[in-house]
Amino acid sequence: LKTILRPIIRQQTRWGSTFAMLNRFFELLPVLDTDDDELAELLPSPAAKRRLKDLLGELKDVESVSKALQGSDVSLLDYSNYLAPRAEIVHSPDFESDCVQVLKSQGQRLTRSEKSALEAFRVIPAAQAARVRDDAETGGSFVERLQKRRRLEQHQPAYELLGRIPPTSNLAEGFFSVARNTFGLQRHSLQPYTLEMLLFLRQNESFWDARTVENSE
Repeated sequence: LKTILRPIIRQQTRWGSTFAMLNRFFELLPVLDTDDDELAELLPSPAAKRRLKDLLGELKDVESVSKALQGSDVSLLDYSNYLAPRAEIVHSPDFESDCVQVLKSQGQRLTRSEKSALEAFRVIPAAQAARVRDDAETGGSFVERLQKRRRLEQHQPAYELLGRIPPTSNLAEGFFSVARNTFGLQRHSLQPYTLEMLLFLRQNESFWDARTVENSE
């Protein structure tokens, strides 16, 4: 027995298996019996091996990006470093491009339509909101109000939640997987409210512990 490694078969539902299959082939290649005529007929030609070697190098890059995007602390800003803004896999290229501009502290470059797309995430600082209320109450001439409005607009608005938007659906897919395992075949009698509570606690387990449970009783 020259090696304990075994070939890896490509799976249609897991594109990463293509990389694993090709990587395993080159791991097995040094220990293959080249004197076996039947086996030699099945092996790729030298030219094909060179092309496969080049392909493996490209797949390694793709594999590293795939693993990086599966991290729990990845933001849209990190995401933009790995994929082109108009890549086919990008679901909402315009919206994500706007988010990246803000995360790069370039929010002042947003156009009016881009600001409108991010309006739901805009946070007005308390001090600025107070000034707006004061201006509305004190009145003043039209020119004075325009000047004050311009000074307020010079302050870059905050979009605090943009950094919390997950760039991939891995979190949601993992949640649905947990939901399926929690419900299972043996727990069909669970009430929807109970199931929802269990999943909520499971998903947010980093925010509570046994002490939190004791204090809530």
